[in-house]
Amino acid sequence: MKKRTRAMLMLPAVWMALLLMPVYYGHASSVREVSLNEMLRRSRLVFEGAVTAVQAKENSRKRIHTFVTFKIQDIIKGKYHGDTITLRFLGGTVGNVTMAVSDMRLPQKGEHGIYFVESLERYQVNPLYGWSQGHFIVVPDAAGRKRIMTNRRLPVTGVLDDIPAAQTAPSKERTQALSKGVARGLVVVQDKDGLTADEFKRVLHERIAKENE
Repeated sequence: MKKRTRAMLMLPAVWMALLLMPVYYGHASSVREVSLNEMLRRSRLVFEGAVTAVQAKENSRKRIHTFVTFKIQDIIKGKYHGDTITLRFLGGTVGNVTMAVSDMRLPQKGEHGIYFVESLERYQVNPLYGWSQGHFIVVPDAAGRKRIMTNRRLPVTGVLDDIPAAQTAPSKERTQALSKGVARGLVVVQDKDGLTADEFKRVLHERIAKENE
């Protein structure tokens, strides 16, 4: 009888511990590989900016979204009225509940980068075109020059002419290729200086002008 009473007394403590444990659930994802030219053609807005705020919220259907606000410094493609923009990403942490989407890295507060926004009208899991492929970080080097990196901090050292998919691999294989985080046409070399932000933007402007000819 005493053992049963002791066990019953422990139950509230056990339930309390369970309630305080963090809850984590995730979503699997697969993102196809895209080219830099495709991102430029199909992105509604391409801009350089800095992240000023990051806030996660849970909606009425118990889904968590993270709202990232950027201070726009330069619009490379598209039109946008206002000097700040807020983009919504699926996932985040509210209280002790975390909702994560695999292979998605959210922009962080204080981050400076160049961002390819697929649409300004519809909500998506990730509003950046090609997810990581349309998410670049600008990092100053030792001399203070602003260098372009992928969102995994790999330096972008060059940009190749876009090669049609049919010339690089069988069409079936190419259309099913999954992203490794870097858009086709970009050269990424570890432990080397990346292109400067101005050099990268110059390439983007040249390709936009060529597309509009």
